[in-house]
Amino acid sequence: MVTGSPGSPARPPRQWRRRLRQLRPLLLSAVVVAGLGVIGYAVFFSTWLAADRVEVKGGSSVSDQAVVRAAAIEPQTPLARVDLDAVDDRVSQLAAVANADVHRAWPHTISITVEERQPVATIHRDGSWQVLDKEGVLYLKTTRRNPQLAVLQFQGEATRVALREVGRVVVALPTSLRSQLKHLEASSMDSIHLRLRGGREVVWGSAAESDRKVKVLLLLMQRPASVYDVSVPEQPTTSPR
Repeated sequence: MVTGSPGSPARPPRQWRRRLRQLRPLLLSAVVVAGLGVIGYAVFFSTWLAADRVEVKGGSSVSDQAVVRAAAIEPQTPLARVDLDAVDDRVSQLAAVANADVHRAWPHTISITVEERQPVATIHRDGSWQVLDKEGVLYLKTTRRNPQLAVLQFQGEATRVALREVGRVVVALPTSLRSQLKHLEASSMDSIHLRLRGGREVVWGSAAESDRKVKVLLLLMQRPASVYDVSVPEQPTTSPR
């Protein structure tokens, strides 16, 4: 039986062609699995995509070096295996850092964006000036007072809750009131007083309804007085000079 012309390549038997067609999906699957294995090794186990660089953004009072040290990323760690939540937690432990955002920037970089605490007031304690933010966190010690910050004089124990109340009051004050503020006095979270220039006093109470208290106070200050009491904004009072 003639199967082809002289000189033409021999064709594989029909059963072999059928077998090849049957094996083709298996061979393709094997190639895909092998490829995924190589990719998985490269991403999760090799140093080809290692975290070789830490990029820090947003810092001013906190140095980039301090953030990198706090991040504590082991050299040559595959980028995909860096625990971003753990890095976030470690960087957020820095006193001046309010929040940190950590993400991967392929192929070799961990990017860390820090949000620093914003100073709102200062208090003199233990021989130094300590700065607090709006959440009442004392995060910085200095030997000199920052003249742009309100001074807090606290009678009794300055608890974190009480300091947070003071911070929220200062943040609520508009520029027109902050410019008149000499210092704040507090004996508890519910007993905050503002001492203004010209010998005037504002009985503020707690930080509750601070926005409303500001509006009431601005109306009250249209009349001369020595004491303005807005601790209960629905029933404000004044005391004459």
